[in-house]
Amino acid sequence: MRRLRLLLVGYLLLVTVAAILLTDGILSGPYRAIERSDYMTYHVAARIVLNGDGACLYEAGCQAAVQRELIGEEPSFARGALPYNSPPWLAALVAPLGLFSLQLGFAIFTLIGLAILAVGAWRLTLVIGAARILGPLLILTAWPTVMAAIRGQSTLGVAGLLAISVSASTYPSGLAMGLSALKPTLAPLWAAWQVLGGHFRAAGTAVVVLLALIALSAVVVSPQALIDYPAHLLGVAGADALGVHPAEMINWRGAAERLGADERLVIAGSALTLGLVLAAWLWTSSRQLGAAAAFLATPLLTLHANQHEAVLSMLGVLLVIGAAGELRTWLVTAAVAMHAVLWLGPVLTSEASAGLLFGAQLAWLLVVAALAARSGRS
Repeated sequence: MRRLRLLLVGYLLLVTVAAILLTDGILSGPYRAIERSDYMTYHVAARIVLNGDGACLYEAGCQAAVQRELIGEEPSFARGALPYNSPPWLAALVAPLGLFSLQLGFAIFTLIGLAILAVGAWRLTLVIGAARILGPLLILTAWPTVMAAIRGQSTLGVAGLLAISVSASTYPSGLAMGLSALKPTLAPLWAAWQVLGGHFRAAGTAVVVLLALIALSAVVVSPQALIDYPAHLLGVAGADALGVHPAEMINWRGAAERLGADERLVIAGSALTLGLVLAAWLWTSSRQLGAAAAFLATPLLTLHANQHEAVLSMLGVLLVIGAAGELRTWLVTAAVAMHAVLWLGPVLTSEASAGLLFGAQLAWLLVVAALAARSGRS
């Protein structure tokens, strides 16, 4: 056992160094990674708000003008500006970062996201009683987390908030869940569990926080942005939208694209996934397993799920380990092995890497369902 612990410590040190070096190499290299990052679109939104033009936040021409001023003519955006697809309340909250340079804003935003994710993972490890340093290190050095950091993605902070909402008491849980609306696609399944489980105070608190965010965006951005946001989302949902690559997604839509299947596979797979989640919720009242099912299923079901969305799934794996009982050692071994295999991502094609993540998420969701059925019989 002592030798295994030493090997695990050695592995974590090695992968931490690899994650830091890879991230630094990409961000400081000739790739203009920050200029092509998701954060760049947040910075554009911040500049639009600061310019007093929030009413045109979701107009392509408005975004393109500010983006061109910010980063110049980017060859990879030959079809047009990389669109800002996040909610107007995110634009309201990041508006102060628009006062800084793109690089400084990226650093501040990403470090805040990583800090929130680290706190969320730390709190989960305390709740499940696992080794306190193991959970945060495995989450922070996972390949999807590194990708999210390189992209400056809001997924980092939002996944951390959802982890906090699992480990916190009623009102703080609702506060964290409400703030997770900064990326609305990640919270619905977990929110549904809260409601179905009768956690109405937490759900009510989340609704109040969401309403406050909507009011903030109406004041800071503009009411027009709130009106335009739903229509904008519909406009970027199609496969031919700029920046949308279904074959690189980790959901059923991506699986169908990679297999050359039609929407029937998406429908059947989504129904299977929802069935597994509902079965897990019915078989057990465990908050940990309920959250694990929601976290693992969300990227599979979301219409637009890129590889960095798997950060949420990694937190789900942490919860599965906590609920495993005497099987914990085996599942820790499986989780570390998966962690290592996923680091093939940098050398695989984007499609292959997405397929690997898709399979891993589905496999762990099956583990959740099995553990839930086992706990229901005991």
